[in-house]
Amino acid sequence: MTENQRLKIIRKFLGMTQVDFGASIGLTQAGYSDIERGKNNVSGKIKIMLKQVHKVNLAWLESSDGEMIDSILPNEEWSPERFADDQKQIENLKVEIDRLNAENKFYRDLLDSKLKMIATLEERFGKG
Repeated sequence: MTENQRLKIIRKFLGMTQVDFGASIGLTQAGYSDIERGKNNVSGKIKIMLKQVHKVNLAWLESSDGEMIDSILPNEEWSPERFADDQKQIENLKVEIDRLNAENKFYRDLLDSKLKMIATLEERFGKG
């Protein structure tokens, strides 16, 4: 997995659009999209912004080492508002996990279907 692909994972984890995420690190949507698609690399300046703005663990961004975010839980005092925000984030993450699991199942089923089709055709027409 490339830095560019991990950057997309970070953006989705944070629940941000390309427009909002790009703007948060000083990029236009088009400029950010070019990075996410691999057209451009993640520059040192962008890494600094990711670290400062979103607390991204650069070791994870560069090589998948450690946790994605340096500190998911900020060093803030507990408050009912903070608790509600954290609960909402947990629920959003659970919804995203459910969606990704369903998508994963869909693609596995599609893959199995294609493999069965290949096996049937090979059996019917013989291999090679």
